[in-house]
This record gives sequence, structure tokens and C-alpha cells, in this order.
Amino acid sequence: MLAKAGFDFSVSLVKRGHYPRGGGEVIVATQGGSKLRPLELVSSGRVLSVGGLSHCVRLPSHVAVRQARAAEEVLRTLKVPIRIEVEHYEGGPDPHLGPGSGITLWAITERSILGGDSLGERGKPAEQVGKEAASALLKDLSTGMALDSHASDMLLVYAALASGTSRLGGASLTSHARTVIDLIKMILPKVSIRIEGGADEGPFLAEIQGGLSAL
Repeated sequence: MLAKAGFDFSVSLVKRGHYPRGGGEVIVATQGGSKLRPLELVSSGRVLSVGGLSHCVRLPSHVAVRQARAAEEVLRTLKVPIRIEVEHYEGGPDPHLGPGSGITLWAITERSILGGDSLGERGKPAEQVGKEAASALLKDLSTGMALDSHASDMLLVYAALASGTSRLGGASLTSHARTVIDLIKMILPKVSIRIEGGADEGPFLAEIQGGLSAL
């Protein structure tokens, strides 16, 4: 999504970290120097396919498999191709500090990509983890907006820094999104933000007139 704004970066996963021991590690590389372009991400359009990655570390491989199967069962209502990969380390070197599992899903649509995820925890069935992620994705897709409930707040920052007017359609005006908006107004008082909708954390449309010149 950030590539649409001209933000050039890459992220590589070295190892995962789960509560409480943590220990996760990623490598992020980015190129600076160019101005960000405004974003036009309002409606998602038709769903084309769904992908995903279900993982577990220091746990039996069937945990990741069950998460994936449960998610796929929920997502079949979309009637599109679904491919959820499974990642585990059973029987091989495992650099992780503690056990954990999770699943990330993404829906590729005509004009956007929306995601949903869930983490495992002690006493929580793998099937519940998969269903939670799939249900979250379906809920956001049902709004018809281009951004899921997590991307809705994160992209507001980049839109505020982009040169020009951005229009963002978010699945949910969460408390996080409202906090981001308040912070942008405090730090970048010249940036104009107009919000339509969003009552009771519902779908919303944001119009942001930003740019580094507003600093």
C-alpha cells in the first residue's frame, strides 16, 4: 500500500517473537529522498483472491495446519481462490525463544489489499485463532472500503506527509485512528483533515491535505 505513495522499502523476517519472551527480529531497508505522493484509496472493489500464512514455533506442526484449515472454511463464502501457506519448525533448527502461533490473511481486491490476523495463546484452540482472523477480514471487506481496520490508522500518517490531497476509505474509525488524527493536528497544525462517517467505530472517509511543506 505504501508503494502507491512512492515509499520504497523492504522487510525481511529473521525470526519470530511471541509473548512473554519475545526475541523477534526483522530487517527493514528503505530509500529516502523522494516526496510522498498523495493516496487515493477509497473503495476496495471486487475480491479477487485470498492468501495467508499460518505459523507456529516450538509447537507441533498440526497447530499451524488447524489454524489454516479453520480460516479457509470461514473464507469459502467469498467463492474466490484461497491459498494459505503453513510455516513450522518441527524436526529442524528452531531459533525462537518460546512457543507461539498465529495467522495472517490478506485479500487482494481490484483496488486494494486488506488483511486480518490473530495470535494463539495458552488454552486457545487453533481453530479459534483461524476463525478470528478470517472473521476480522470478512468484517472489513463487508464495508467495501479500501483499508482494513489496522491500515486505516497507519496510512493517515503517510497521507499527512504526502504532497497533495489524499482520500482514504477505512473500514473502522478505531480509537487508534482517532488518536493518530489528534496527534497529526498537534504536530502538523497546517495539515487539513476532514472525516465523514466513523460513528461507533464504523467505516469512514478521510480527506487529508498534507505535505512536508506543512511542517
